[in-house]
Amino acid sequence: MFTVAIRALAESSQELQQMVRKLNQQTQEVESIVSSIRRLSAYSDVIHTLRLRVEDLDMEKSRMAELMAALNQIQKMYQQSERNITDYGDQVRKINYYRSMDTVSLGNIRDSIEGYQIR
Repeated sequence: MFTVAIRALAESSQELQQMVRKLNQQTQEVESIVSSIRRLSAYSDVIHTLRLRVEDLDMEKSRMAELMAALNQIQKMYQQSERNITDYGDQVRKINYYRSMDTVSLGNIRDSIEGYQIR
């Protein structure tokens, strides 16, 4: 059986949002360091390494954004499924309620009964 904990999904999504924000902050910090030492030729290897790390951070951020979007999609789909199930249950209950109120016509059956016994 497949079970989704909506609250856990929402919490995970919020945690991912916080992690994306932290990655953005880290990216900005590294970029500011790169811009401050960019003019110094002695740090060209360091600048190259830092730029590679910025690329890694950006890739990680995009992966997290994809995961967050997938979690949100799962949450929406599960909630819609729950609504559909409860709506269907309500429809079935209404149909059964009205069916229980239907009258049964004995029509031809009454004519074919030869004798009635009342106890």
